[in-house]
Amino acid sequence: MDIISLFLTILGIIVAVIFGYLQVVVPFIKGEVKFSRRFPFVESAEAVAATKPRRRKKKKRKRFLIPGLAIGILIIIFVLIRFLIFQAKAIERVPIAVINFTNRTGDEQFDYLCAAIPNLLITNLEQSKHLSIMTWERMHDLLKVLGKEDTPTVDENLGFEICKMDDIHTIVIGSFTKAGNTFVTEAKVLDVQTKKLLKSVSSDGEGVASILKTQIDELSKDIARGVSRYERVIETTKFNIVDVTTTSMDAYNYFLRGRDDYEKFYFDDAKKFLRKAIELDSTFASAYLYLAWTYDMLNDYKESNEILEKAYAFSDLVSEKERLYIMASYAGVIEEEPEKRLRILKQLAKKYPKEKNVYIRISRYYESKELFNKAIEELHKALELDPHYGAALRRTAYLNTTLGDYVKAIEYFKRYAAVSPGDANPFDSMGDLYFRMGKLEDALAQYKEALFARPNFYFSCGKMAYLYALREDYAAAIEWVDHFIAVAQSPSVQMGGYQQKSFYYYLLGNFDRAFANLDTAENLLKPTEFEMGMGLVGMARALIYHDLGKLELSRKYLENCYPKFPKIPANTVLYNYYLGLTLLKQKNLDSAKTTLATIRSILPNVSTWYTDPAQFCYSLLYAELLLAQDSLEKAIVVFEEKPKFEIDIAPAEMIYGVHQPFDRTVGARAFCRMGNFDKAILEYERLTDPDPNKRGRCLIRPTWHYELAKLYEEKGLRTKAIEQYEKFLNIWKNTDENRPEKIDAKKRLAKLMATSL
Repeated sequence: MDIISLFLTILGIIVAVIFGYLQVVVPFIKGEVKFSRRFPFVESAEAVAATKPRRRKKKKRKRFLIPGLAIGILIIIFVLIRFLIFQAKAIERVPIAVINFTNRTGDEQFDYLCAAIPNLLITNLEQSKHLSIMTWERMHDLLKVLGKEDTPTVDENLGFEICKMDDIHTIVIGSFTKAGNTFVTEAKVLDVQTKKLLKSVSSDGEGVASILKTQIDELSKDIARGVSRYERVIETTKFNIVDVTTTSMDAYNYFLRGRDDYEKFYFDDAKKFLRKAIELDSTFASAYLYLAWTYDMLNDYKESNEILEKAYAFSDLVSEKERLYIMASYAGVIEEEPEKRLRILKQLAKKYPKEKNVYIRISRYYESKELFNKAIEELHKALELDPHYGAALRRTAYLNTTLGDYVKAIEYFKRYAAVSPGDANPFDSMGDLYFRMGKLEDALAQYKEALFARPNFYFSCGKMAYLYALREDYAAAIEWVDHFIAVAQSPSVQMGGYQQKSFYYYLLGNFDRAFANLDTAENLLKPTEFEMGMGLVGMARALIYHDLGKLELSRKYLENCYPKFPKIPANTVLYNYYLGLTLLKQKNLDSAKTTLATIRSILPNVSTWYTDPAQFCYSLLYAELLLAQDSLEKAIVVFEEKPKFEIDIAPAEMIYGVHQPFDRTVGARAFCRMGNFDKAILEYERLTDPDPNKRGRCLIRPTWHYELAKLYEEKGLRTKAIEQYEKFLNIWKNTDENRPEKIDAKKRLAKLMATSL
């Protein structure tokens, strides 16, 4: 019962008593009403007087009756108020913390129980609606605030300090020992302010297994009754730890290790330990949940979904908090109902307001809806609980980057790095910010720092590969992709490396190697059922076949891959753009016009994130259609009015549609057909500018150097033509010799070189 409800209840009782007192008791004492045997049990004195002889009032007795009844009523009100206040205080959640237990067995093999026992007690005590338990994660958040995050155990003195920081009134400290095969666990409940012993409890049993079977439940019951009057007097929680965790102590130990590794982004280790926990207990729902989250981070969605189904099947065997997490994940992933997921997360946040992780998940919903300020508000709630919460600092920085507030973004990234010393992710995140700001050398330095901190941090490998590709240093790009593949933590992630590598070979004109890498990517994907990954592989094949002139095959792959992408307007625009290009090459102008109209109808529904790329694709296709209709001047106008297009973030794994170098030569080709070679040269020079920022951090198609060289040659600019031919042939040095562009470039270069001699 909250304060408002209590106040309204007491006020209602007082009003009812006073009203009754004024309407019945006082008139009765004054003789204005008399009791009757008929409903409503009282009637006026005049009516009584009409039927009965008049009697003399006993004034002396009545003189003391009014004050006496008034005092009695006040006593009743006082008792009611005391009862309600007691009840409100009794059912108010009592804040309590449980710190590390001490191993007094003398045997180091039982050291894991120092953390396992308090974790089990925390999970069990969370079942009481009359206690508010400091989570193990919250305890370590406060250690970070104190600068003691590396402290292996929380002793009594440090425990008192942490409790005072978080307004915790009661603390549980304990130890365990062993005599023969009998394990004895003792706990003391202390008042944080006075350090006075409130209750001492103990439990024993045969072997370590008894800790789960009986001891945790017995200790939880005694601790709860020692702390909460409501547990002691009115309602006692029925504790049964095996019903909300596991029946295996070893499984629980592996779960704790896996959970910690997941939180640190060490997904390979997390997967190993969580798998071990499930092998020991096939109904361990919490382990299934964290394992599903782990596989999700590794892009293995088939495995993640199957494991999440198992977590859901055993969701009756977890605490209420973890059940809500399972239900939220299930609603979002399996049922595909993001609004339902949000409702469950909000319910979780209301019941467990100090559960900081839930605010991160709520913020992701608002971010997906492009409600960036609301997303930041949720992240701030998490940061109020833990100012050193790295995940919240990182997401806040990225959201401020999206909003264009780079000053705030840098501030949050620096805070993120400060609270995560030695971690790779802060450097990687700062690199992303510098990339968006166009500070590419600084971005490269940050990605290198990330790999220095953690050599197998594959995200930075993929981003470095793209930075080298921007410089047209494809040898270095492919080398970094190979490193990415070597350290990737799952086949699904490796697939992203092979897809990226294939794309670079495509730019190099080595289509055989490009297809070979796509084959490898596809084989890695088959067991995972990663639909979007298969779609990206299909799109890459469609793009290569399009350039080879195999248009029907290109269109087949394009139509097959489209359903595999998320059903959002931006993907529909991208699909229709490539379809329109194919139709134009097939001279099917009417169908191309229909495709262009489809894109135009979709543009108003494209999310803010993809507005510029979508409009960019529309303008390019429109200009290509006008060029095919010989409307040269109008094609140039449409091309020049296209929106500015920039790449904001380097791809960590797969090359997505927006990273592909769209054929933006339509303006140059239109100028060529008009005979305006000077403007055509300017267009190609802009597309091949050595400074990536001047071309929106977009990749260069090597064939653009070849086209520019021909224009220089046409204008008699031999030196510049030779430079561009040499650059093109150097990039394509490992390309098949029968490629027509390569054959022609060699002939032209040889002729120019002979002329210059």
